Amino acid sequence: MLTVEQFIDACRAKGLNVTYQRLLIYKTLARTKSHPTAESIYHEVKTEYPSISLATVYKTLETLAEHNLIQKVTPLHDLARYDGDTNPHHHLVCLECRKIVDVYDEHLNQLKMPEDKNFRIHGYRIQFEGICDECASKERVKSSTESVQQIQ
Repeated sequence: MLTVEQFIDACRAKGLNVTYQRLLIYKTLARTKSHPTAESIYHEVKTEYPSISLATVYKTLETLAEHNLIQKVTPLHDLARYDGDTNPHHHLVCLECRKIVDVYDEHLNQLKMPEDKNFRIHGYRIQFEGICDECASKERVKSSTESVQQIQ
C-alpha cells in the first residue's frame, strides 16, 4: 500500500492533479482492508466533505484504477469493489457474504504467462471462491437447528 506521500508522488508522476477529493478518497480506501464499494467510500468521505457527489467518487476511483494507483476488484461479477493495495496479491471471495480477503503467496506470483503470438497479456488476477469460516459456522448452526426441529 502506498503511503500518502508515495500516492502524491505517483499521481504527479502520472500527470494527475492531486486534488483534495482524490487525496481524501485514497486515504479512506487506504485505511481499510475490506475492499469497499464506491457507495460505502462515498458515505465515509461525505462525513468529512459533505458537498462531494457520488459521481465524483466513482469518477475518482475509476481514474485511480486506470492509472494503477488502486485496484478495481469485481468479485463474482458483482458490484465493483476497490483495493488500495497495488502490491501483487490475489483474493479469496466468500460466496455467501461476499467478503474479500487478500492472499499473498509467492508461488502464485511466479506463474508464467502463456506465450501466444496473437494475444498480448497485460496482467492477471486469481480469485479463489468459497465459504468463509464465519458463514460456514452460521450454516452449521442453521443445519443443527433445522435437524432438532425435524426431530421434534
